[in-house]
Amino acid sequence: MAMPALPFVTAFYAALTGLLCVLLASLVIRQRFRSRVSIGDGGDAAMSRMSRVFGNFAEYAALVLVLMALLEICGGSRVLVHALGIGFIVARLAHAFGLARTADTNPGRAAGIVLTLLVIVVASIALVVIVARKIFV
Repeated sequence: MAMPALPFVTAFYAALTGLLCVLLASLVIRQRFRSRVSIGDGGDAAMSRMSRVFGNFAEYAALVLVLMALLEICGGSRVLVHALGIGFIVARLAHAFGLARTADTNPGRAAGIVLTLLVIVVASIALVVIVARKIFV
């Protein structure tokens, strides 16, 4: 039995995602010091926004990385996995910058969520197609 491919491309984007996680967490910590709020948002709008910047990132990161890794392990195109990884990192940066600036709808937030959802849809469809060919044919 052949050994499945190791998801090195996904590992690269997981590392970038980890670094982005630390960056966003540090922005939350910085805002906590500025606002003097240790738990929750203390009613501070800027603190609330920064908490959501990190929270929105965390809500999608694990799912996207799992989809990418499974796609890569199951024989998906490395180019596609790279495109998904780049798309996700760009999406989360755009969303973070947009939401960090204002709670109002803005191009960064909009582009970030649309691109994030596009990454999830494309990865999911590609994975369904690859796996269906292996289990139903």
